[in-house]
Amino acid sequence: MCNFASIFRNSIRKTFRFMRKIFSFFLLLQCVCTLSVRAQFARLDKYPNIPGQYDAAFVDYVKDFASGVAKSSFGQYFGQITKERNIYGFGAYYTDNDGVIYGQYRLGNFLFGIKMGTQIAKVGSNDHYIVYDLTTGNPLYIMKDGDKYTLPAEYEKTYRFESLTYQNGDKYVGETVNGKREGVGLYYYNNGNYYYGRYKNNDRQGFGAMFYTNNTLTIQYWKSEDE
Repeated sequence: MCNFASIFRNSIRKTFRFMRKIFSFFLLLQCVCTLSVRAQFARLDKYPNIPGQYDAAFVDYVKDFASGVAKSSFGQYFGQITKERNIYGFGAYYTDNDGVIYGQYRLGNFLFGIKMGTQIAKVGSNDHYIVYDLTTGNPLYIMKDGDKYTLPAEYEKTYRFESLTYQNGDKYVGETVNGKREGVGLYYYNNGNYYYGRYKNNDRQGFGAMFYTNNTLTIQYWKSEDE
């Protein structure tokens, strides 16, 4: 009996030691995965962070292109067009199936901007963009190089896509941070003109385009005091 009890106790001890090792392994694995996910989101921007000099080079190239209208089987484009009738520069593409696509174009291809559908808005480039729910304004996920990334909970507390109407009749539609205009957006003036570009702390920031009701547009670098 004594030998049996001793063997039983040793077996129990070995079992507990084995279970502790298994638990420690899975705990370590969870920590590694958590750190990996946090590091992933620390590196993952909402969309490409385009250096100012590249934006400046783009504007220098397209600044003298006239504005015009181009029609295709996909819809109608209004914005900058080259002498060869190529879509190149700032513009808005009113598509039949995908809503309105505002932003920058190169030889007919979308580079960066806002794709405004009926239920969602995509902000960024073709390969790297954040998706917002237009019903709630909440961010849904980020797409980058074909991979879909679920957003951490704190994103919903910070980033939104909203429609804000002001007392003078102006309206802003675009990204906000903590209730302020920040990110990429569209500002519609009560006289019919509208501006596309970036905002920071409620003010226009960087390069953008002002679209006028007479089918012209201007491009320049706006600082906050130019608002």
